[in-house]
Amino acid sequence: MDRMKTFGIYALCVILFFIFSNVMINVAIKATYMQIGANILLQDNLKIELDEARATYVNGYVEGSIKNIGTNTENTYIKIDLYSKRNVLLGTKYVKVEDLKQNEERDFRMGFQFTDVDYCKLEMVKDIDEINVTQEQFTSTELRFAKLLATVIMLCYFG
Repeated sequence: MDRMKTFGIYALCVILFFIFSNVMINVAIKATYMQIGANILLQDNLKIELDEARATYVNGYVEGSIKNIGTNTENTYIKIDLYSKRNVLLGTKYVKVEDLKQNEERDFRMGFQFTDVDYCKLEMVKDIDEINVTQEQFTSTELRFAKLLATVIMLCYFG
């Protein structure tokens, strides 16, 4: 009976450590995201409100809400240009505005994987630029390859 009690205490300690470590990991990850600047270019028929724009050194997210003040949102996108501290365009992302009725409001969230983002510009566009979309996808693929290569090197070195 004493052995089962000891086993139960060990199991409880492992479970508590697991919960504590997950909470601390989430707190540490959220603390690494820093606020970035944002410029919103005003549009006639779409109101963009930014709730949060945060980034780490390698990735980040932009979230907010959009409200249709006009009438037609067909083939409309929110274009998000991401810039470095030296005003270099790092990449462009698009959020599609899906059939938003007049005076209707929706939330959006867009994640990105660009290095050293300092600020972003948001504007409404009718047509998307295919070159920027392809370039962004290439950058993401390139970053995934670098992560895979780093993992293989670490496994070979420490394994």
